Amino acid sequence: MSQALVLMLGALPLLSTNPPDTARIEGDYIESRTADVFTGPCFANAEVFITGHQALMAWKVRSGSWNGVDLSGRTVAAAIRANTTLSKDDPSAAIAVLIVDSEATPEQREALVAFAREMGGERLQNVQEIRYSLMNLFVEHEMSGSDDGHKQSGHHFGFPQAPKGNFWAPGLAEIATRPLDDTDHLCGNEVVEYPPLSKGVTAQPAYTLAHIYRGTGLGTRWDDRNCRGSFVGRFAY
Repeated sequence: MSQALVLMLGALPLLSTNPPDTARIEGDYIESRTADVFTGPCFANAEVFITGHQALMAWKVRSGSWNGVDLSGRTVAAAIRANTTLSKDDPSAAIAVLIVDSEATPEQREALVAFAREMGGERLQNVQEIRYSLMNLFVEHEMSGSDDGHKQSGHHFGFPQAPKGNFWAPGLAEIATRPLDDTDHLCGNEVVEYPPLSKGVTAQPAYTLAHIYRGTGLGTRWDDRNCRGSFVGRFAY
């Protein structure tokens, strides 16, 4: 509740999972869920324990290495199915499918898998499949800082403003987002209801234009769009 109150006041600061001051690996991050992450309590109460069991997460390494392997320019993603609404779930009960950059070398592929498992924590420990694919993760521009939140938004309700983000693994997974705007104001009490699923992330909530998983391994597929269910930002770890 304290985090929610902080986000309702002032400039709506960037949501962070406390990345360290000195990072050995960093890059862009995008996440989308089958439930709103930026929402009011009435909408959250209508969804919790009913939906929001599925999610996609993707990391594109801008610079850095993992286990001594340079991963600059490489991308890895994860599709997750939890036992209930993510952030209210038992992380150890989740199952996942990893999607690994097919242009990576064998050593990079191994390092990308290890990196994703670390960043995703317990939810990425029960990996059902590892798929290899061409991938693209694009974040439109650098995120604005929290100190000028009202100035940067230009919106009456001062919504947090994520950059546009896109992730695509052909035939497997897709995320497309846009910044939140006044048309997304539904009840007047919107806050960031859930934090990002990855470690080391600084991100803003965004509107989901596309959120698709067509792969196997999770016993479910989804096509969930037109909701306030995404995060776009960066990671440093």
